[in-house]
Amino acid sequence: METYRVSSKVRDHEREYLIQTMNDAHVSAVSTIVYVNGVQKEISNCPHPAEVSPQEILSLVKVTHGEKKKEIETLLQAYHRAITSTSPDMAYHLGLAFFFKGFIDEAHQLFSAAVSSKADYHEALNYLGLSETALGRNDLAIEALSRAVELRPAYADYRNNLGEVFLDNNVPTRAILEFEQAIGINMYYADAYLNLGLAYLQQELTSPTKSGPSAALGRISDSLRKAALIHPGYGTPQYEEGLSAVAAGDLLRAFAVFKRIRETRKENHRQEFSSFYMRFVAFPDLVSEKVVTERIEFLKGEIAKNPNYVDLHAELGHCFLEQARLSWQQAIEEFRHSSEINPSLVKLRSTLETAEKVYVAISQALTRISEKG
Repeated sequence: METYRVSSKVRDHEREYLIQTMNDAHVSAVSTIVYVNGVQKEISNCPHPAEVSPQEILSLVKVTHGEKKKEIETLLQAYHRAITSTSPDMAYHLGLAFFFKGFIDEAHQLFSAAVSSKADYHEALNYLGLSETALGRNDLAIEALSRAVELRPAYADYRNNLGEVFLDNNVPTRAILEFEQAIGINMYYADAYLNLGLAYLQQELTSPTKSGPSAALGRISDSLRKAALIHPGYGTPQYEEGLSAVAAGDLLRAFAVFKRIRETRKENHRQEFSSFYMRFVAFPDLVSEKVVTERIEFLKGEIAKNPNYVDLHAELGHCFLEQARLSWQQAIEEFRHSSEINPSLVKLRSTLETAEKVYVAISQALTRISEKG
């Protein structure tokens, strides 16, 4: 079958976004690659039936390319809207969309803008740290993530992320401390157990245990097996290869294998969440009832896969409360409108007063959740 290619460029100040779309008959799919200033940032595939006409393939290539170009243009429009806005929430939510698309430079600027507007914005500080890590600036990553941990010491994810930077900086002692803290907060944190195993491996490679390797190997294996027990997705031949390397005392190979497994999981996670966070492009302030409802359904699905993940349950509760606040707000508006039409409805005015008090209580509860985690 003939190969069809479509290319276009989107220029935005100092950046050039090159979008290339083509069909691949060998895998029956249309692929789109996005380059930013010559560096590949995203690749996506759209499968199609094996038996299709050349005209249908050409049409699919053109449509797929047009959709991707429109997506990039929409992202950039939202980016400029957020950068020039005074809303730290808008910058943060748009930053998530860029981050999970793999556009780290843009995400970094948005998270920086959010933190500049709101110095104690711990969520933005966390992702600012992750962006710094992706850009190879570990010292700045430690600074941002340490601040996030300082603001929310009971957030397991923040401690795990900080530990990963210490691990990358070859400081296993500090990394171990953060991973152990993360596990202390969430004992079912599979990624933290994997990272703890990596930190133990690094520690043994740099400063072997004086009492002999057997105790260290036991700690390493225990952490890694707990990770696989909590997250069955780790139960792969590659994971078993890493465990075999630990048992054989080949710690350098084990470290390389498990770090590769970790990075693959993180990349899969990024791709999985990429489409979800694109919703923030349309609703950057996260005030849409539709977006909150979709988030609730998404979290229900994630909890079904991992029912013991505390953070997911907490966020789901937060979303339900946010959904209640939005619904209550609409109810108050309708009661007010009714009262304006017919001021003689005494019971309605009384109901409105009660509803307003409940609305304030719900809003205060949401504020406390944000403050205390």
